[in-house]
Amino acid sequence: MTPAVAAVRLLAARASLARAGEVLAGEVPGWRGAAARDAQEARAALRRRHEDLLADLDGVLAALGAATLALAGGTPPPAVDAALALALDAAGRDVDAAPPTTPTGALDPGGVARWWAGLDPGARAALERDRPALVGGLDGLPATVRDRANRRLLAVEQGRALEEERAVRERLARVRDPLGLVTTAWRLREVRARLARLGAVAAAVDRPGRALLDLEVDPHPEDGEGVRAAVAQGDVDTAAHVGVFTPGFTTGVDELPRRLEELDALAASAGPGTATVAWYGYDAPQVDEVAEPDRSVLGRGPAEEGGRRLASFLDGLDAARPEGRPDAHVTAVGHSYGSVVTAAALAPGGATGVDDVIHLGSPGVGAAPGRPPGHAWVVEAAGDPVADTGWFGPDPNRMPGVTGLSAREVALPDGRVLAASRGHVGYLTPGSTSATNVGAVVGGRPQDTVLDRGVGAGDRLRRVFGR
Repeated sequence: MTPAVAAVRLLAARASLARAGEVLAGEVPGWRGAAARDAQEARAALRRRHEDLLADLDGVLAALGAATLALAGGTPPPAVDAALALALDAAGRDVDAAPPTTPTGALDPGGVARWWAGLDPGARAALERDRPALVGGLDGLPATVRDRANRRLLAVEQGRALEEERAVRERLARVRDPLGLVTTAWRLREVRARLARLGAVAAAVDRPGRALLDLEVDPHPEDGEGVRAAVAQGDVDTAAHVGVFTPGFTTGVDELPRRLEELDALAASAGPGTATVAWYGYDAPQVDEVAEPDRSVLGRGPAEEGGRRLASFLDGLDAARPEGRPDAHVTAVGHSYGSVVTAAALAPGGATGVDDVIHLGSPGVGAAPGRPPGHAWVVEAAGDPVADTGWFGPDPNRMPGVTGLSAREVALPDGRVLAASRGHVGYLTPGSTSATNVGAVVGGRPQDTVLDRGVGAGDRLRRVFGR
């Protein structure tokens, strides 16, 4: 049932309830003395409860109306569901208990944090138990809370997918017509792909110190691959430094185990008190979507949608920190198309709690890098064709206020030799100059970086042709 349909039905019910309350108005007929006074007081109490109930219904109707407008305005359904659930929970209580939303209708992570802090332990436990998808997806909640809820959700989704896989296999064994065989076999392939992706998420979090900060599963995805997740290494609620990595074109949660190994090494390079996050919380454009205008890697559609999600997640990091603990030094790291997503998240009106941004192999980020001079960085490896395109605007290695970090081989004073990175992948390979530079920025040690804008043959050719 859509919010609009629910609102229409509830409005009719409210009208009937209001008419029924008319019997509570006026004097109690035929009663005298103390009995009349007692009856009148009881009637007045019922009238107040009736008025409170009508006020509750008005709050629910307002929440349904806001949800309808948010959906019509393009707000993602998961965000609408979360906002609606919280608004319904707050109906009938002090209006300040409802978490505030942003101008786009999305939830405000700071408001979510205050709302959660105001709930009693029993209410929190009930929400974790009964609404794990809601709790696990709320930016601004403590990492331990989100991790518990999302692990519970992961187990549920794995069980659901296994049951669906069994049912589809049985159906495939009974199908005889060619069209049915093709469609059922395709469905079996989709279910098994979802199972594999959920298995990759489970493998990524099955290590000490890992936390599942987000999990969304679309059984029948229209966009992307249907599973989105964010996995942290270390405690993002207490770490002094937090690095958040966003991937690009063709990526999905299946690569989370390998990516977390890179981020583990990055955190060690950054120094003590560092946590890292592999944020796969958006539908990255895929190869088979190149020709779709709204989903193509050649357009900004997926980046704008991903940027809104990432901005909320980034702001939620500081909002969730324990009272009295200083905000973390947060670095947003975007690779390839992920740098376009990151720039969208840090655009005016976006995330405010990010201190540094690093663009790796970027195809351009638009008019602004997302941070002031001295806090915006770019790494461009030799022979990276994507970084040489300037498809989405000026190459960051040519933008004023952006500092270039080296990806070349470097011999350090202590005798160590850091490896060069080549091409479009390998920017976070442990032991490379690129990864070591990224670790220094994430760890709040910009003085330890090796600088180099990474201008190569591709950049010079682009200048020749006026790009």
